[in-house]
Amino acid sequence: MSENVHPDQSEISLLDVLHFIKDAYKTILTLGVAGLAMAASYLAVTPRQYEAVAQVAMAQIGTANNNNNNNLTPLGINIEEPSLLIARLSQPTSFPAQVVGACGVKEGANAAATLSKSIKLVPPKGIANVVELKTFGKSPEAALICAQAIFGLIKTTQAQLLAPFVEEAKLKLADDIERLAKAKDLVAKTDKSGSAIGAAYLSTRDEIRFLLDEITALKNVVTSNQSRATRLIAPIYASDTPIAPKKRVALAAGLFGGLFLGLMLALARQLSIKLKAGMQEQKQGVQ
Repeated sequence: MSENVHPDQSEISLLDVLHFIKDAYKTILTLGVAGLAMAASYLAVTPRQYEAVAQVAMAQIGTANNNNNNNLTPLGINIEEPSLLIARLSQPTSFPAQVVGACGVKEGANAAATLSKSIKLVPPKGIANVVELKTFGKSPEAALICAQAIFGLIKTTQAQLLAPFVEEAKLKLADDIERLAKAKDLVAKTDKSGSAIGAAYLSTRDEIRFLLDEITALKNVVTSNQSRATRLIAPIYASDTPIAPKKRVALAAGLFGGLFLGLMLALARQLSIKLKAGMQEQKQGVQ
């Protein structure tokens, strides 16, 4: 047979809850205020951190279309893909001492490693040639200076990557101009002589058209590299509002953490009282 359990022993009534709150509210409120005070102290001693945001477009170089002509595409191709840039700047060796100093990182063996972990580089969704750079500092000005230094580093290194391609285009351009001059001279001599048009003549005319298209493409590569250099989509933005510590989150955590601790302490104290009372009843029953 199952034992009958009295309702008062198996359920906690509303009256019990009210009695508990009446007895424990001072403890709960006291620890809640203490938690709030600790959160306020944390906010007072923790240095504020500010953020600067920059959207950086990759340097590009012109390229020919895949069709029969050699006209350049309007945008060209990235000299460095955003994912490759992010991977490169995750390495401490990518940061020279000047950039490390500009970002306010203390000098030391791990200064560059600290900087590589403190900045954030993220490719925006749906944009193939842009990365979003976030830097942090103890003031908006410090975060802005760091962002400017890293943008300058990206621009310099991508210009170094672009330089060999531009030099190669210049050499190819000079060679094509020389070949074009010789081809035009040959066609002019053939026209003056009035001789019959042969296969060599027609081939030379086709070569002239090819060289003219290629020269146009190469000139575009050489002259447009400055306009396609690494650039900012918009000026770097540094907010006057600190991103850390988060005031509301810290105060809420301190308040509710203190209230919860006070509740647990009150429950533990009530449980201790009941256990002691139960032990005394058992002793009296034995006697």
